[in-house]
Amino acid sequence: MEAYRAQTREAIRRFLDGKLSVPECIAALDAALADLIPRLTPELIVPLCTLMLANDEIVVKEMERRAHPRRRLVLHMRPH
Repeated sequence: MEAYRAQTREAIRRFLDGKLSVPECIAALDAALADLIPRLTPELIVPLCTLMLANDEIVVKEMERRAHPRRRLVLHMRPH
């Protein structure tokens, strides 16, 4: 599980740094999961799901941020 956590953390870090595209990030997360599945034990299922959901939330928020660059610009330009 720690290897999976490290692999996904690295993939997300690279995604957030702009070094991976959305498809590349998803492929890296999928590859890490595929690597873990043969060693998955029943007691790891809940922690795995928790980590996967947290990772998904980070990726989705970044995808939303990347999808609205113009909106962010407009919000910053509004007078207060």
